[in-house]
Order: sequence, then structure tokens, then C-alpha cells
Amino acid sequence: MKASSISDIRRSELSRAAFEAVILYGLRGTTLDKVGAIAGVSKGVVLHHFKDKGALLEAVFRRSNSLLSRSVVELYAYAETPYERFWSIIVANFFETIFNPRVCQAWVSLISEVPHSDHCQRIQTVCNERIRSNFEHELKHFLPASETPPTARIIGQLIDGIWVRAGMLPDQITSDDAIDELVFAVSRLLPSDEVSTAKHSEALRKVRNVATIALGSRSFRERANLTRA
Repeated sequence: MKASSISDIRRSELSRAAFEAVILYGLRGTTLDKVGAIAGVSKGVVLHHFKDKGALLEAVFRRSNSLLSRSVVELYAYAETPYERFWSIIVANFFETIFNPRVCQAWVSLISEVPHSDHCQRIQTVCNERIRSNFEHELKHFLPASETPPTARIIGQLIDGIWVRAGMLPDQITSDDAIDELVFAVSRLLPSDEVSTAKHSEALRKVRNVATIALGSRSFRERANLTRA
């Protein structure tokens, strides 16, 4: 195995350990020592791969966004219609594998760093643009072209808002609660005639079933680097 590959693996392991540290201790409580302890290495090893805490947190921020991208790609593999692809984006954002109180709290901590880091801003901009583009691609099947961009932005903002609320408030918001809120919003934003409503409902039912199997499997968790060996 090439040395660069070993380095990439180590950086991935440390990014995961840092993400776990943010979940356990919050952003302020996360230190290089704690990251090293979780990863089972010394602080010196952490510093060898990340020059400071800022660089490590940037990697954590990149990792947290990549988890969502992998979830969307996984569900897309089973989606056969625009309705199913549309709901795949939403379900991926709220499936319990990544949408749970501790991860939401960690995400809120990370988001607070965005205004202070050019690198994090770029990562978040790319993530937002990807979600917006994905939504627009499917919304064009349901709405006039002039309405797809603002509708895509609104849905994206609703998703972000639910994540922030879930990370800040003591009352737990479950995956089902979050998806149900999007169902309500979508019924107001998109055509809600009898045929359209039935197609959306059937697509969501299928995507939810697929997500339970695909995103909840140990195989996906391992490929997404969510479990330790």
C-alpha cells in the first residue's frame, strides 16, 4: 500500500474521531488531546496530520457534509421516478443514521464556525449548491421553470431550519417528525391535486422503506465510515 494511502486512511480516522469528539464534548470542549484519545493515538500524531485545531475542524466539517452526500447517492440508486428522487433527497437529510440529537447538536456547533472560516464557507456553499441543484432537477417535473429556483431554495432552508432547531432545543425531533413537516410544506409548495398527492405519497413510502434497509445497514455504515472496525 502506498504511503499516501496510509496517510489518507489516518486522516479519515482522525476526522471521524474529531467528529465523535464534537458530538461528545461540543466544539469548545473538543481538543487535540481528546481527539487523539478517541482515535487511540497521541496528540503528536494528530498534529502530524492536522497542523492545528482549525484544520482538524475543517476536515470534520467536510466529513459531516460528505455523509449527507453519500446518503443521497445511496437512495438515488433505487429511485426510478422524479417523485422518488425528490423524496430521496429529503429522506437522506433526515434518516436516523445521521439525524439524531447528538449529531444535530454537533452540526449546530460546526455551523457556528462557518462565518469565521473561508474554507468552511466554501464547503458549505458547495453543499448548499449541490442540494439546490438536486432539488431543481426534480422540481422541474412538477413546477414551471420560473418557480423551481425559489422553491428549491425554500425547501433547502426548511431542511436547515429543522436541523438547527433539532440541535438547539431540548425537545427531541425524530426522523419521522422532520419528514412529516416537509410533507406538510411540500403539499403547500407543489401541486396537490389528487393524482400528484398520490404519487408523492407512494414515492415517499418506497423511499422510506428503501432507506430503512440501505441506510440502516451495517454495510452502508461501514462504507460511510460511521462504524469503527
